[in-house]
Amino acid sequence: MPLENLAASSSPERRQSTSMSMVAMIQRYGIASVCIVAALFSSLFLQHMFPYPFLFLFFAAVMASAWFGGTGPGFFAVLLSTLAVDYYFVPPFRSFAINATDIAYFAAFVICALAASWVSSSKRNTEVALREARDQLEARVALRTAELQKTVTELQENERQKQQLESEKSVLATQLETRKLVERAKGILQRELRIGEEEAYRTMQRQSQQMRKSMKEIADSIILNEGLKRGSQ
Repeated sequence: MPLENLAASSSPERRQSTSMSMVAMIQRYGIASVCIVAALFSSLFLQHMFPYPFLFLFFAAVMASAWFGGTGPGFFAVLLSTLAVDYYFVPPFRSFAINATDIAYFAAFVICALAASWVSSSKRNTEVALREARDQLEARVALRTAELQKTVTELQENERQKQQLESEKSVLATQLETRKLVERAKGILQRELRIGEEEAYRTMQRQSQQMRKSMKEIADSIILNEGLKRGSQ
């Protein structure tokens, strides 16, 4: 059942893709037919004003067909051009027979038409390949740029986190140092004033509030005074 459901769901898509391919192919060959018909009527019109037929219009039509349609429509345009030139411009006129004296002329036309179709389709394929390569290169550059931007963002985030950790580490080190100084200062006050640890801490806290200094500064002051007293003794 799952396989049947998958086939049923993909069948319309396959039919749609085939239909689009058929439409595109018909358009390409239609363009080739229109180009050859335009070249034929233009050549017939110019033939009434000039003694020699303007077969170069067929070359232009073949090249346009190969350029817009590809190799297949290009060779199809060569076939139509060959039939049109043989019927309308190579004696005997209005016939597909060819005089022996015009075989070389007609063969040269066919060879030139094939060459024009091949050159045009080759240039078209080269241009398409170059465009695809450019699009792929642009896609790769865009992908690489996005990856580099992501890497830069990650590096910036890592650097920010590193700075934050260093800042927190510095704060913790400062707090630890302050705590050591406060503990030492409390011990000094306990010895000098013969008070308990809680009372020593409150004494330092009151001095901090009254003198508007931090506990570290109060502790440094107590330790400094205690050092000076020892030195004077």
